[in-house]
Amino acid sequence: MVGAGPILFVCYGGGHIGKVAPVAQELIARGMDVQIMALTAGFRIAKRLGFSPVGYRNFLHLVNDPQRVLECGRALLEGNAHPDIDEAESLAYLGINYSEWVDTYGEAEAARLYAEGGRRIFFPVCFMGKVLDEIRPAAVITTSSPRSERAATEAAVMRGIPSLNIMDLFGLPYDIYPRQPVHSDRITVLSEFVRDNLVTAGIDPARILVTGCPAYDPLQDPDNIRKGADFLRRMGWEGRTVVMYPGYLEDPSPCTPPEYLGNRFGLAVEQHLRAWVAEAPGRALVVRYHPSQYHEFPDLGEQEGVYVSIPTRESVAFLLHASDIVVVQTTTVGLEAALSGKRVLCLRFAPSVTNLEFDYSRMGLAEPVESMDGLALAIDNPHPIQRSQRVMPPPGLAAPRVADAILSLVQSA
Repeated sequence: MVGAGPILFVCYGGGHIGKVAPVAQELIARGMDVQIMALTAGFRIAKRLGFSPVGYRNFLHLVNDPQRVLECGRALLEGNAHPDIDEAESLAYLGINYSEWVDTYGEAEAARLYAEGGRRIFFPVCFMGKVLDEIRPAAVITTSSPRSERAATEAAVMRGIPSLNIMDLFGLPYDIYPRQPVHSDRITVLSEFVRDNLVTAGIDPARILVTGCPAYDPLQDPDNIRKGADFLRRMGWEGRTVVMYPGYLEDPSPCTPPEYLGNRFGLAVEQHLRAWVAEAPGRALVVRYHPSQYHEFPDLGEQEGVYVSIPTRESVAFLLHASDIVVVQTTTVGLEAALSGKRVLCLRFAPSVTNLEFDYSRMGLAEPVESMDGLALAIDNPHPIQRSQRVMPPPGLAAPRVADAILSLVQSA
């Protein structure tokens, strides 16, 4: 059921809207009709970027009992609220997703699923199907995120609507993406390394296009380079060694020690880096926690030479240009830092690195750090690495290449 409607992008916030926005802007510049369904924290970011997004609350009329859905959302709101998500959107998002479980499996099983995985395992394929039936898009574009984005892809495939997935990860063995039962018609990937990994995992190579990732296009923008230099002047940091730490919450697992669970790992790293700054002049630190989690990390207070970024209010690109060294767990900011020519230090002892076997140092993109106590030593003692060119994207901007792929898909439908 290919519609004559817009090219529909469905995406969450953080890095997901970062992948989508350059492509949507490219298509709009070419005169195409584009609609963005920006989920949770992505909604405000999309508005700030100049789009007119829709969210879950715009489709409450598609559910059987909107009042019951909102009451359900209200019951789940505690612990799921976020300072950058309007309450009305949170109520609709939580209520619609949970109610789909109730309608599909019954109250008892819905409660069990929520107790087991919470909102992280929502998969509203029925609801997303109703959204597609109403919008009748010419194509559905998502990232490799699960939940609503994956549900939108599966709903599109069921209806014969052309679909494309913008993937930014590497397709490593831990990644559930290659093992999903349904894939979009086209998958755009960062590099030949990723393409090889997906083919090895059993995905038809005809689906895969090596385009680079649009989320990293802003790194090439001269304006972000200028903003990075302006930031250093404004902070009085010119000539200093600037370290960035883009941290996040560590999930519970059998391999996660209690002292590293949740925000404890990130706070421990931040405290070590603050101590490193305080030990000698000429040092500075940028702390930037994940856009959907930053409010869960307490403020450790003002300190000379330390800047705490609010990630929903400013781009990571100019901060990367202002930094010399980037300390990471598994965040894609590590790849962005490597693409920007920065030193990258991978915290190999982080639970997420060991659990997922996602290790930038093993991929030839980072220097290894083996322990918390070894962090300062690693910063002060560079360990040259030979970066693998096969992991790196093709030269030039990715957004025009992804836009070409979308238009080719639409025209061939």
